[in-house]
Amino acid sequence: MILIISLVFILLASFFLQTGVFSMIPYFTSPNLLLVCTFTVAILRGQDTGMLFGAATGLLLDLTGGGVFGFYGMIYMYIGYGCGLLNQHISIDTPFVPFFVCMGCEVIYHFYIFLFRFVLRGRLGLPVYFQDIILPELVISTVFALFIYGLLHYLNDRLEAYEERRALIA
Repeated sequence: MILIISLVFILLASFFLQTGVFSMIPYFTSPNLLLVCTFTVAILRGQDTGMLFGAATGLLLDLTGGGVFGFYGMIYMYIGYGCGLLNQHISIDTPFVPFFVCMGCEVIYHFYIFLFRFVLRGRLGLPVYFQDIILPELVISTVFALFIYGLLHYLNDRLEAYEERRALIA
């Protein structure tokens, strides 16, 4: 139960920071905190939790952003599931994990956006999209990912220790 409450808090906090606080700062590219939290939760907790957290994140964006319902839900769910698969194959204590995973997730996410929002409407300006949108967001999200990953890794260790203590008592 405490895991669900903490994941909902993480989701809502990152949503309000991304859509409220960071979007108000002029001349500042907003980091994709929801994507960072999605892949971090997926790496730390596994594919099932990552997939559910990603689906909830995407559906929250779909509810507030308009457009086709399920558009963001699908990509966030796939990113959560894919990064959750990495849980078994990488060491989550390595400091380079959030750096490289964030870069990969950002590229996949923006390629998905570019393909379904621009290419299908006949806009093929990938170099401009890369220079103006992908690269600045990739840099700022990667910087934020290093801090968010460390914070969520610490919280995950505390949750696992609490779950172990609770299992010993029961």
